[in-house]
Amino acid sequence: MFIIKTIYMIVKKVTSNILNFKSIKHIRLRSKGGLCILSQLFAILLLLPVCSFAQDRKTLDDEPSIPKDTVVVSALGLKKTTRSLTYNVLEISGEELNKIPDAGFVNKLNGRIAGIAVNGSASGIGGSTRIVMRGTKSISGNNNAVYVVDGIPMLNIPGNQPEGIYTGSGQTGDGISSLNPDDIESISVLTGPAAAALYGSSGANGIVLVTTKKGQKEKLSIHLVSGTLFSSPLVLPKFQNTYGQSESGSYYSWGDKLTTPSSYSPSDFFQTGARVSNAVSLSTGSKHNQTYISFGSVNSQGIIHNNDYNRYNFTLRNTFTKSKLTLDFGFMYSNIKEQNMISQGLNFNPLVPLYLFPAGDDFSKTQIYQRYDAVRNFQTQFWPYGDQGFSMQNPYWITEHNMFINHKDRYAAQATLTYSLSKGFDITGRAKMDKNDELHEKKHSASTSTLFASENGYYASDEIESEQWYAEVLMNMHKHYMNQTIGLTATLGSSIENNTYNQSAYGGNLDATANLFTFSNVNALTAESSQSEYRKEKQAVFASTQLDYKKRVYLNITARNDWAPVSARSKHKSAFYPSIGLAGIITDIFDCQTDMMPFMKMRMAYAEVGNEAPLFAILTTSKLIDSIPEAQTRMPNPNLKPERTKSWETGLNFAFFKNRVKLDITAYHSKTYNQFFEPSLSAASGYKTVILNAGRIDNKGIEASLRYDSKFGKLKWDSYLIFSLNRNKVVELLPEWTNPTTGETTSLAEIDMGGTGSYKMMLKEGGSMGDIYVSTLKTDEHGAIYVHPSDHTVTLEADNFVYAGSSDPKFNLSWGNNFRWNGISLGFLLSARFGGIVVSNTQAIMDAFGASQASANARDAGGALVNGSIIPAKAYYQTAGGGTTAGAGAMYCYSATNVRLGELTVGYDVPVANWCKFAKRLNVSFVGSNLYMFYNKAPFDPELASSTGTYYQGIDYFMQPSLRSLGFSVKLQF
Repeated sequence: MFIIKTIYMIVKKVTSNILNFKSIKHIRLRSKGGLCILSQLFAILLLLPVCSFAQDRKTLDDEPSIPKDTVVVSALGLKKTTRSLTYNVLEISGEELNKIPDAGFVNKLNGRIAGIAVNGSASGIGGSTRIVMRGTKSISGNNNAVYVVDGIPMLNIPGNQPEGIYTGSGQTGDGISSLNPDDIESISVLTGPAAAALYGSSGANGIVLVTTKKGQKEKLSIHLVSGTLFSSPLVLPKFQNTYGQSESGSYYSWGDKLTTPSSYSPSDFFQTGARVSNAVSLSTGSKHNQTYISFGSVNSQGIIHNNDYNRYNFTLRNTFTKSKLTLDFGFMYSNIKEQNMISQGLNFNPLVPLYLFPAGDDFSKTQIYQRYDAVRNFQTQFWPYGDQGFSMQNPYWITEHNMFINHKDRYAAQATLTYSLSKGFDITGRAKMDKNDELHEKKHSASTSTLFASENGYYASDEIESEQWYAEVLMNMHKHYMNQTIGLTATLGSSIENNTYNQSAYGGNLDATANLFTFSNVNALTAESSQSEYRKEKQAVFASTQLDYKKRVYLNITARNDWAPVSARSKHKSAFYPSIGLAGIITDIFDCQTDMMPFMKMRMAYAEVGNEAPLFAILTTSKLIDSIPEAQTRMPNPNLKPERTKSWETGLNFAFFKNRVKLDITAYHSKTYNQFFEPSLSAASGYKTVILNAGRIDNKGIEASLRYDSKFGKLKWDSYLIFSLNRNKVVELLPEWTNPTTGETTSLAEIDMGGTGSYKMMLKEGGSMGDIYVSTLKTDEHGAIYVHPSDHTVTLEADNFVYAGSSDPKFNLSWGNNFRWNGISLGFLLSARFGGIVVSNTQAIMDAFGASQASANARDAGGALVNGSIIPAKAYYQTAGGGTTAGAGAMYCYSATNVRLGELTVGYDVPVANWCKFAKRLNVSFVGSNLYMFYNKAPFDPELASSTGTYYQGIDYFMQPSLRSLGFSVKLQF
């Protein structure tokens, strides 16, 4: 046997240019001109019986199975094999993404992809999503990922994000939420600059590539999908119902203990949320022409009454192929209506009066929230408690008569023309028009608090029109040379993007007629108006080259040059963004494949990407006041450059145990330069501010994914474990800068990014962009909380903020599993976040009002425990948690560590084909998301975000709770 095996290996080596041994079971003769090379005929004749013998002795001579070389969508929508990539790209199918119907489908990326942090908005169904890849990089710019749909960057006009203690009402969803999830074929995520380098000045924050469905060749298919989910709050603060009002009519609950506990529970205010999604699609086509048509709808109501979200989608796509020509045309339309999307804050938030309502009072009287006013001849608000310094109104009046209504219409048409010039060489042209019309209205009825409206009400309307025209040309080449030894894949292209934006708003207190919400009824003397518009154009040229040697070693080089709109007035007219990557298939290079490890790849890459400067950073504009231009207050800076991120990454890709186990590991380090700062200037300069480049933000981390896929008889099991770790550091802010006009110097070693009064996000050199600082109680010389010796009270330390921690996690971990057996399926996803802190101003204010369970527990124990001693509970909590600034934030910091059951699906493939010849598949599933917290010490969901911007993270100021959703879905295919 040893001799036979030796002969076999020698012959195999000699005839490697004739025979392809991918498997001992499958042997192909290669020929040249239809004839075998005669000089090697003897070797072939010798090899054939050896191969026959080896087939019978598989245990001796079987070659290890080679991992399937899958194809994924990469930058610019180009398809590449996974083995050729010098960076990691993970692709998720639309079917996997849509197991659980969700209006915000990008939330489903959470826990499935390493290196990204996904936070849903507290505004509820249809809200925006915060996606940050490999850490925040820009101090003043955008840090959210860019969405690319079918190869073209998506127009996305983000709404205003809440900051401070008052704002948070009237939120709106982001641009990606207008898509129909059932139209998605797959999503590829480019987490690092090396993968996103071809997007240049848009690539710093990572890319989410969305590929939509096409029609199928010579096949008719109809899909019907219906899903219904019911929602309830996942985490609520703990309320007390055993202590009554401080006194009659008071809103504070520091009274005596009730003889019988109150039946009042704020949770009773919430209704069962419901969302119903339906979609029908038709796919058909011949060999040369394929068509895809779909209709979709989402109709939902939130857990707070009158918080509604409705979306309707229509999609048409046609692909025509004739000889060397392919024309792909698509059209998408969406209509969205959002109503009362409230994320947090004091203004127009029913949770404020609801959470603080005194347990000993009768809440039922507030449920009759309006009463007839005989003098005014209409219903007016009933609320006998006043605003309590917290903008309070009757919670039912807020939901019924303080309306925030958003209407959106989106039209997108895209065409792609590809012509094959010759084998391995083609040219592609793409063009897209994307138009988005928005109308945001505010309607506050008469008798709304005078903080927000006149006695007759308030009306405002804000119209936004945004439009994108995009075009690009790509020339693609794919060739092999030197008898398939060298492979060359190259792309050369150019693009132009033109965006226009028009906004006009008008509104104010109503004048003569109550509740007549028209412009003519707005008091012109006190009305406010605004109008703005801009047009920006970005041009780019780019190139990508990939060389491979025997499909074992791959070299990727890309280059892009951008002419961004801000650069037109700058001395730096354009910006160049290169990348280079190298990957080697170690198991092929050293011919060391085994069944235990059939595949190993090493890769490394370097890339530079950017973030554009603010639109009017150089060319400043002037407001018109009484038709007279206001003097410019910002000093022009023609030396301004875009932000630049320089990144290194290296990684390993393994396959083990006959490809059943796959391990991908990536380590990265990025440095982001040319941050934007706007320091104040002295009056002597003639300007108030100037925008400067300076500073550096570093991110480094590790991404890892472990996947297992196997069969045990009829049981199929696939499992995945995802690990992400990132460390963010503010290396430098603004060093000393000299004003060329006055000679004065300016520097910034720390920046206050604002907060709630007891909570701040501050940037300091050596810290991180997620650092949280909080106010404290006064301490003594030993560092213990100072307690007055006679009245046993504590004191708030004014204007003293200390470092509490970072809102960023130490690391994230998730574990997903899918089982299938005889048409029955079971899937679940466990996700965990470890480390980081959050602050709850909600808990602080509830403590100050005596509405929390913590305040009741302290009273039951005889007082609050401070420094190991008992002190009066009321005095302590009204200091530690008191006021709209929520007292001492240091007393309300919590670990953000949490472990949850993120998803659960149980399904069954009904054998419908046995009864109906036309039906191909029927699946019925029970589904759930965000179901259960196994561990959470915070009084709210730490993964929830009131703002999807860079700052104001890790803070709860009467946030709407996150949703636990349960329901079912039905999928039918003909």
